[in-house]
Amino acid sequence: MKRSNFVSILTVVLIAGALVALLAPVAARSSPVAAQGTLTTIYLPLAQTPSVPKLLFGMGSEASDARDSRLVHEAPVRMLTSWYNGPNDLSWITPWKSTLVLQSYAAGYALHLIVYSGEAEAPLATAYGTACGRPYPLSARFLDDIGQLADTFAGARDGPVLYVTLFTEFQTYACADNAWNPNPQTNAYYRALKDRYRAALALFHQHAPNAKVSLGWGGWQARWDSPATGGGRSMFQYFADVMRESDFQSVQAMATDTNAGDVRAMVRTLGAYSPVMLAHYKPDNGSQTVFEQDLRAMLTDAYLAEVTAAGLFAWSFMDDRNLSASESIYQFAKSAVSRYARP
Repeated sequence: MKRSNFVSILTVVLIAGALVALLAPVAARSSPVAAQGTLTTIYLPLAQTPSVPKLLFGMGSEASDARDSRLVHEAPVRMLTSWYNGPNDLSWITPWKSTLVLQSYAAGYALHLIVYSGEAEAPLATAYGTACGRPYPLSARFLDDIGQLADTFAGARDGPVLYVTLFTEFQTYACADNAWNPNPQTNAYYRALKDRYRAALALFHQHAPNAKVSLGWGGWQARWDSPATGGGRSMFQYFADVMRESDFQSVQAMATDTNAGDVRAMVRTLGAYSPVMLAHYKPDNGSQTVFEQDLRAMLTDAYLAEVTAAGLFAWSFMDDRNLSASESIYQFAKSAVSRYARP
């Protein structure tokens, strides 16, 4: 073989070897696809654009008002949130079955029902002894009422989802807040409440095939720890069983100072069990300053990439009052929702 031909062949071999070495790391990062018994490697481009975090966005505080919200009309908000605050709401909410609920599912909206109990605490008899807390969730009629709600909001199994946040802010329902066992009466109440949660979850699954159910945490719970009473961060372990049985997790964010840190901490904790919904967001005192600071801190690529990686899948605005109070923050929110909304 002539020396010139040998050099040419050697050059080709060296170039081919360099190309294989260059592509090998990419192949290691790619997803092999099996087709007809043969393993095929798909090579991806060397430079990849980071994906934009995506969320399901919702609006409250009742679906009847939320569907007329400006943000719902002008941005891809695809979930309508409603509150059930007790038996007096049944008279106006159950007729929605053949009107608003039917229309919303037909239009492709997911629905979100928040069940809240806000009445005064009182002594109660339970299977765990005398308890102290809000009576309605443990009352004789509660499960019958839940059955009516499940029937009202039921949709097709393969249609838009009904998300249910049961007992939102439940850490405040007992006579002593935010701890599992500060006294026997509080402990008895929470044990009985867990039983009611399981029964209500089963009713939603029975009557509403499209339902996914969660327990609703107040967003402040991770700010401190009190192992002796099962308070603060130590409270989560005592509800781990029902959280594992849930379809997703819920947390609210309504602090009047800042909410970004609370949401981050709670999503990290609850996301260990299943995906997390920010079920209702709004500063409790209506502060426009806190609202705008929160949105500008949380509706960013970096923040949402972090919390969606930890499990956040949905965000519902409690209402549109703060959005309506400022055109600049409305436009910011509209742009953010348009960027981050799930397709």
